[in-house]
Amino acid sequence: MPTPLSEIIATERLALRPLTDSSTFDRSVTWVHNSDLNDPTPFVSEGQLLLTTGRQFVDTADPTAEPVAEPAAEADFVGYVARLVSAGVAAIGFGTEVITHGVPAGLVDACATAELPLFEVPYRIPFIAISRLVADNEAEQTRAGFDRALAAQNDIARAAVGKGRLSSAAISAAEHLDCRVWIFDADGELVNEPHRDSHTRRSLDAAPDIRQSVTDLLGRARRARVADDAADEHRVVQTLGSTGRLCGAIAWARDTEFGALDRSVMTVLAALAEVSLEQTENLRVGHRAILEQLFQLLKDGRVDSVRRAVRVAGIELPADRFAVAALDLSETSASVRDVLERRAARSDSRIFAVADGRHLLVLIDAKQLAAERRFFAASDLTVGLSAEVGWPELTVAITQAVRSLEASPPATVTEFASLVGESFFGLLASSSVADIAHARLASVIESAEGIGLLRFAQVWLRHNGQWDPAARELGIHRHGLKSRMQRLSELTNLSLDTFQGRAELWAMLAAIDLGETGS
Repeated sequence: MPTPLSEIIATERLALRPLTDSSTFDRSVTWVHNSDLNDPTPFVSEGQLLLTTGRQFVDTADPTAEPVAEPAAEADFVGYVARLVSAGVAAIGFGTEVITHGVPAGLVDACATAELPLFEVPYRIPFIAISRLVADNEAEQTRAGFDRALAAQNDIARAAVGKGRLSSAAISAAEHLDCRVWIFDADGELVNEPHRDSHTRRSLDAAPDIRQSVTDLLGRARRARVADDAADEHRVVQTLGSTGRLCGAIAWARDTEFGALDRSVMTVLAALAEVSLEQTENLRVGHRAILEQLFQLLKDGRVDSVRRAVRVAGIELPADRFAVAALDLSETSASVRDVLERRAARSDSRIFAVADGRHLLVLIDAKQLAAERRFFAASDLTVGLSAEVGWPELTVAITQAVRSLEASPPATVTEFASLVGESFFGLLASSSVADIAHARLASVIESAEGIGLLRFAQVWLRHNGQWDPAARELGIHRHGLKSRMQRLSELTNLSLDTFQGRAELWAMLAAIDLGETGS
């Protein structure tokens, strides 16, 4: 930790006398070395203060001789100073009355020309006093640095358990380190409030190249910490979580490099962020069963009660108008489900994602519908999307979404409006037909026998009521299929021998989701 040269000169007990212009003393010293070699450069490093008695400049073989008034005529002060400057020496302290009387004028001139600070060290001042001053200053700065780092760590920890939690902890770390901090979830989305400029109070979002670094590191699914320096600032990006199960990333940026004590503070915030994000992930997965139960209450019309309940999990239901997106749960990867649930849990989101039987349903507020359409398309997901509805039409929207999914080609978003426009089949999911179908088939749907008969009927009607091909697909004898359809006719009070009866059964089966009914 450097010591300002001006502080060393200003220490009264050392009685040091500057011999070059005061402007040359505007620099710092990293350490102190003393040498009387004509070329000490192999033993010094950049930023050091070199102390010398000038023995290299006199012509005497007797080290006990009295000090001489003048150095040897051939002394090369210019070359000596040039060597020190090239080695990065910060300054020269010349001890007088040991070898020479005073400081050689040639050395003063050479230092002044090279703008290398030079000062006189009186005979009564030992060189060790200067070394000790620098060492004590470094020790004091080290202790102060540790104290600051410890205070920062404590403040960050307290902020993490306070009201603002992770965002407050990030703000505390940014203030202590005078830097900018961004915390991202596993999808590369910010989870803390964007840093604010201390002068303008303007929000400073993460730069695009920082976001790209985060995206790249998360895509590799491995623990990593990289320096991603730009032209005018130093950056560090670090993933959070274990390899294969990353829960997010954290990025830091400021104008100066981060030191060892800075990194200790950064480690504390990274650890707290990792614990917080992993806890959030565990809670999200743990809430799934509860959300599924709450979804049943939504279907029963208890919207306000559910809205209050899900807020505990940080979820906001859509407002008055929304659409339902349906995905096949068996064909949806765990990572896609995780992404959809995390999108629903964001503070600025009004999305509700929940498993319902064989489908993953996503209720999307009308204002976010365009963005979610783009997300589905960009992710190559197979999605059925209902029309915009209000809460009283939730069950209708679910049926529309499922029907649209059934008609959707792979990696395509199919909207119910387009389905209706292309085929009369889509109209069968309208509220009146669906409600009538559920009411008419209620007694049949209640039993496992009835569900089985309806599924046999689906196959039979798909074969246009032809017994042999339908029986072959079902793996039964055609007489067995006939007896089953006779039983279904009795249960539904429909004459399946007539076109009207068969058409009515087909319309009801098309209007309801038989798979959901039997789950």
